[in-house]
Amino acid sequence: MGDVTRTRQSPGSVAYDDVNELIATATRLMQKDAAPDTLTPEDLRRIGEELDIPARYVDQALEALARRREDEARARERRSLLLRARLRRGALAGVVLVGVLAVPGLIVRNGLTTRLAEVAQKRAQVRNVVERREALHARLEQLTPGLNRDAEVAGADNRVAVERRRYDERAAEYNASAASFPTSWVVRLSGLPPVLPLSPEVSSW
Repeated sequence: MGDVTRTRQSPGSVAYDDVNELIATATRLMQKDAAPDTLTPEDLRRIGEELDIPARYVDQALEALARRREDEARARERRSLLLRARLRRGALAGVVLVGVLAVPGLIVRNGLTTRLAEVAQKRAQVRNVVERREALHARLEQLTPGLNRDAEVAGADNRVAVERRRYDERAAEYNASAASFPTSWVVRLSGLPPVLPLSPEVSSW
């Protein structure tokens, strides 16, 4: 019954088995608070004297420590300068790289724009001959069928076929160029059409 009463703890109480550990922890904390954060050279000489270390050795150790601290500070400063220099070189290299990539990109874009203008010109030419053929058909409907009429219709159809073939050639050249790498990236970034329709895909000229 007594053992049960001894091991039972009220809120905030400490078991007997934990007392030694608690006292040791409290002692370490007290010593830590009592110890100064820094020691003066006089404090170090006095400690050295207690340990039978001559004062000159303590002074030499202090000088060595000061030199080491200075060397470490200079090393940190050098590392900081090197890091800033690398960052500047990296930024400069990035600017140069953007410039190097931008110039070919502009050249490629100008080439695509020229091809696109040629395709537009060929499409306009197809539209022109198609309109002329339609006008011819409207005029020939009032005439009696004959060799001359058939020849004019065949000639108009032939001109349309020729212009459509020329349009398809230019459109195919543009599509092949726009699909190639890295031109395809320039197409995406510049907003140019990635593909142009060929004549069978065109419903209205």
